[in-house]
Amino acid sequence: PRPRNAWIIYRCAKVEELTQLRGMRQSEISQIVGQMWRDETAEVRTEFERLSDIEKAEHQIAYAAYRFRPMKKAHK
Repeated sequence: PRPRNAWIIYRCAKVEELTQLRGMRQSEISQIVGQMWRDETAEVRTEFERLSDIEKAEHQIAYAAYRFRPMKKAHK
């Protein structure tokens, strides 16, 4: 598994926080939370970047040999 980036951590936090998002399609939630992310202050975004850095460090310890290698799409 890959470590979560700041946006994913923020999205997870907002979905937990905002009960009105429950029951909506994931694409709709991402659009709403994406706009919220763009409107956030630098301080809030920096805090989620810090959380992401912590998660990346923990991931590196837990999965020391992990290297992200995207798979090529199969031709149809």
